[in-house]
Amino acid sequence: MNNVRQTQGGLTKALLEVLRVALAFVFIFSGFTKAVDTIGGAIKIEDYFVAWGIELSDTVYLALSLMLNLAEFMAGFMLLFKLFVPLASLVALVFMAVFTPLTLYIAIANPVSDCGCFGDAVKLGNTATFVKNLIIMPIAIAVFVCRRTLSGHMNLWRTAAMTCVGLVAIFLTAVEGMINEPIIDFRPYAVGVDINQAMQIPPDAEQPEYETVFIMRKDGVEKEFDANNYPYNDSTWVYVDTRTTVIKEGYVPPIKDFTFTDAAGDVQTESLLASEVPVVMAIMPTLLDADTTVTAGLKELSETCLNGGIPFYIATSSSESDAMTLENTAQTGFSFLWADETMLKTIVRSKPGIIVLQHGVVIDKFALDQMSQSRDMQNPLAASLTAQRRQAERQLVLVGSLFVMILFLLIHKKHKR
Repeated sequence: MNNVRQTQGGLTKALLEVLRVALAFVFIFSGFTKAVDTIGGAIKIEDYFVAWGIELSDTVYLALSLMLNLAEFMAGFMLLFKLFVPLASLVALVFMAVFTPLTLYIAIANPVSDCGCFGDAVKLGNTATFVKNLIIMPIAIAVFVCRRTLSGHMNLWRTAAMTCVGLVAIFLTAVEGMINEPIIDFRPYAVGVDINQAMQIPPDAEQPEYETVFIMRKDGVEKEFDANNYPYNDSTWVYVDTRTTVIKEGYVPPIKDFTFTDAAGDVQTESLLASEVPVVMAIMPTLLDADTTVTAGLKELSETCLNGGIPFYIATSSSESDAMTLENTAQTGFSFLWADETMLKTIVRSKPGIIVLQHGVVIDKFALDQMSQSRDMQNPLAASLTAQRRQAERQLVLVGSLFVMILFLLIHKKHKR
């Protein structure tokens, strides 16, 4: 009997450990994919608040995004390494208790098309997000109820040290993404993406499905009809209105809104994507962000590009009057293009950010501050290779930091035995 109970207890403990690790990885992955692109998370939070009729400042959205991302990642990190498990399990449970009913509302009301729960790394529909939370919720409850059983045995200072290392690592990752560009780019405009191909819809792609409802009136009474019961043979019904809803989205290309127009209103997208020579664009959704330092840097970059026969544009969503104000103040001779604000914010996160295109391929992206000298752009392809090498080095540092933390934990466990 005792052996049976010990076996059952062992199986229960093993199951709890599996649930703990599974919950930890979900929270780590979700928190990390959003933390690397905290500005993207802020944009998604803004979408929610705008849909609910609430308007806050960009600083508030960014602060909320940063706090949520760090808390989510650290909950998973602490659960994985058994650091302050009671606190971590409580945070995980609170997250699920808040977001499970919230995603139910979102699945019903559909205020936004993408929940953003995994940033741009994994796109989930609103219904799929709710189902995902329904699966995770009981796991979070089980881990919280058994938090004492799952707690680690490191002493307090080592537990605190490991927690601080994880917090500092994810915080620096988030800061890097906010100041420059995300260490790992999950967006559709990542370096190496062929925008022409990313905009294409395959011939065999799944097509969207629509439902059309006709609103008709007869004898002062309005009634709705679809294509199956439309009163074709009864002319006494008078047409009032039509309502079309999307039943099934169908295939949506990764890039669908890459459109730029000049001051005359002419679309310049095709010429940008077909250019044989590199095209450099400074992305500035709001021209009011251009202080004297930024303007001087852009002017130097513009002169370098034009002297080398490289087209240079400032892409913005600000008004033409704002563009004229900037030009009259700085006397720079900039060429402006206009595009959708959300699309511009998706291309680059830095303010301002630079994107380099050639044959429609993104060959480089960086913050203006990251360019040591404007002459770097005399050979954009070489500058791109240098930037990609630096990006790989930053990613290697991130992976190395995680490896050191895991090694620390393994050494500690071995020493304890």
